[in-house]
Amino acid sequence: MTDSAVLQRAQAVRHFNRFYTKHIGALHERLQKSPFSLTEVRVLRELLRGRSDTAAALARTLGLDSGYLSRLLTSFERRDLISRRPSDADARQSILRLTDAGRAAYEPLDEAANEEVCAQLSRLDPAQQEQLVAAMQLIERLLGSEIPNGG
Repeated sequence: MTDSAVLQRAQAVRHFNRFYTKHIGALHERLQKSPFSLTEVRVLRELLRGRSDTAAALARTLGLDSGYLSRLLTSFERRDLISRRPSDADARQSILRLTDAGRAAYEPLDEAANEEVCAQLSRLDPAQQEQLVAAMQLIERLLGSEIPNGG
């Protein structure tokens, strides 16, 4: 493979990234109207899913700087969106949980995101929807699903 072929492929990937970023801009606009940043929404989602229950696990999963995440979690705690309790396994760690207020804050954002994606999918027939999902799954498999800042 020549350098020019790799460069052409890189430019095609960048072109797609710009297209897709613009395409999903409506969703980001809806999130911008919320009191939460996109990163905050991702943290709330991860806590709701229950896969990452410590700050260290969240930082690893979401690819976030631990200092930034600590400030974000402190803000969430002040707003009663999360609770912390000492870990039984490691006293240096705290177990993080969404409070009822945290769930109530996240759920409308999740619902809005689902509505936006459903609206985008509704423009396609079922076969095209399946093709789109299969292509996205292929991209995820080829690039790896453990990408920092993925979400």
